[in-house]
Amino acid sequence: MPRKADARLEGRILDAAYRIWSKRGEHALTMRAVASASGTTTPTLYERFSNKDDLLSLLRHRARLNLFSAIKSSRSSAQACRRVLDFFAAHPNDFRLISEDWALAFARKEHMPSFEFLKRLLAAELGGKPDHHMPVALSLVALLHGTSTLLHSVDIHKKTSRDFRSACISACEALIQAASAKAARSNGVPRRRREPLHNR
Repeated sequence: MPRKADARLEGRILDAAYRIWSKRGEHALTMRAVASASGTTTPTLYERFSNKDDLLSLLRHRARLNLFSAIKSSRSSAQACRRVLDFFAAHPNDFRLISEDWALAFARKEHMPSFEFLKRLLAAELGGKPDHHMPVALSLVALLHGTSTLLHSVDIHKKTSRDFRSACISACEALIQAASAKAARSNGVPRRRREPLHNR
């Protein structure tokens, strides 16, 4: 009888590729190394993935889904920003996968669930449609990306790390509050003094 296809093989391959990439970097992510680490053969690997770029593309997709899982229960855009920072701090390899390709993926209009979720949160808070809040969402992403890059710097002091994180959160809250005030003015709603977002 012919052998049944291993339905879990692709998962094993991606797990092995992620481990290799995390521990030894992209240069070590060869098709032969991945095949060996996943318990299969190089020809079998090539039947599923044409080259290393295909593997990296799926690893980036997995990293984006991991990020979305970490923030999808957020009840506000400010809370989502805090959770993004926490996720990237705890998962530096996912951060590298996401950030190294983010601008290109954005230009290609690839599906980015966390970014779309952030726009929906902003729309729920500020009114209008999610795409109307693209500038604010991009500004928040720029702040989060820059701060996460700093937090992953070699030998960063813990206090400095806390200061950067606090400054980033404050800047995100200020952007969201400014966008909220602008939306209120455009809708003819008198501006009210708002409670700081981090107290909600």
